[in-house]
Amino acid sequence: MGDDDEILANGVMADTGRPLPGAPLLIPQPVAASVHNERDAADKRLAQIAAGKMRSYSVDPDYDPNALTGVGWGLIFPAAGDSTAIEQALAPLIALRKTQVKDETRCKIFKGQDGYQAGETAVQWLGRHNVGLDVVNPRQGVPYYLMLVGSPDEIPMTFQYTLDLYWAVGRLFLRSAEEYSRYAQSVVDYEKPETIPATLRKIGLFATEHDFDGATQMFSKLVAKPMRDGDGFHDPIGKAQNFAREARMGEQATKLALAKLLSDPAGSPALLFSGSHGMAFSPDDPRLADCQGALVCQDWSSYGAVAETDWFAASDLPAYARLRGMIHFMFACYGGGWGKIDTFRDGPDGTALQIAPAAAFSRLPQAMLAHPNGGALATIGHVDRAWSYSFKSDSGATQITGLRSVLTNLMLGHRIGQATDAFNMRWAAIATSLSDDLRAGGGDAAQLAREWIARDDARNYIILGDPAVRLRVEQMPMLPP
Repeated sequence: MGDDDEILANGVMADTGRPLPGAPLLIPQPVAASVHNERDAADKRLAQIAAGKMRSYSVDPDYDPNALTGVGWGLIFPAAGDSTAIEQALAPLIALRKTQVKDETRCKIFKGQDGYQAGETAVQWLGRHNVGLDVVNPRQGVPYYLMLVGSPDEIPMTFQYTLDLYWAVGRLFLRSAEEYSRYAQSVVDYEKPETIPATLRKIGLFATEHDFDGATQMFSKLVAKPMRDGDGFHDPIGKAQNFAREARMGEQATKLALAKLLSDPAGSPALLFSGSHGMAFSPDDPRLADCQGALVCQDWSSYGAVAETDWFAASDLPAYARLRGMIHFMFACYGGGWGKIDTFRDGPDGTALQIAPAAAFSRLPQAMLAHPNGGALATIGHVDRAWSYSFKSDSGATQITGLRSVLTNLMLGHRIGQATDAFNMRWAAIATSLSDDLRAGGGDAAQLAREWIARDDARNYIILGDPAVRLRVEQMPMLPP
């Protein structure tokens, strides 16, 4: 399992070429307190599920969570600053969603004083709009699909995590109005009914497996290979949805192979799932902004050194990439973004450990969304560390049901904000179990730490892009399996 005193993460430090320090097998006291604080929301949601109150586990049962006409769509801007230029850049997407929602009271732009105000929690923001953290009823004034438009400094990750417990939340923060415009137009072009999707009815599987590295070996064994081959309880991923599979795993998971998956002239896969290490840089490294979260490919040959030729960053996206209509799910440390302070470790003197100049989103998914040749529909990534160990049960069996559920729902054509609800379910269940174990005052410290890891692993997935996008599977021709 790696070092005896920690659980290792799926990340590589640029300055050492060694795995990113993981989590100690002991839950820090501040984390234990936060678990109890989250307990009420988690308990409430689990009780509603058990009572059969929600068919989607988040939306009032009178509504189909995949029908924008009923559940609605909206944007949330930070209250501070002027959002005019970005709103204008997103105008084609806003206009499209208005025609799809049809009821203007369920297509809203929260800006100015109605937007996110610095320092408020999701519960406080909802309260200002006369809504509670509960089953979503769009008639109350806050639509189900919400895209937060701003940096994680302007709208913090914690706001999103709580709001996402019931609402379908996505994030969008790009570097210029032009990039926002590109993304909006790519989504609009993809959703035109008369347009045949350029991506194929295919799921791409990309997973590294280094013979010297325990984390990638574990991910390959517990997640990637069971998805590709089936596991005795499930068929290969996508088989039931008539999706072909294209796997680039182990020795085939090179940087060149990933570039080809993203730019196949015959058509890229509509859904791409990758599992690898993510790159991590020291706070003062000038490469951090552009390369943190970049995907470490099979080209990496040993501990002790990792080079730019080993990882796939935003700058490695081919100019001719075929991304329009693709959803990319990246399992890697910092694949979605990171905070300013390390979540899992303190500094040598016990104070907070700064890992970046500021909280930020990874540049690779941002570049995919705003690609000049047509952007991806959305990406799913991880904030902070990602953990292969979170998929292992106490008995050694695999726990990939949540991942399979998300991928399957995407291949069924569900909107991505609804498809990822399985992560919120898992987060709620683990948060409640962990709180119970902590309050009981006993149990194995290492096992409690593993529960903590599994909780954060489920909570910290984020959608970058519009949470209302979906794969147009009904227009995709069947392919040979």
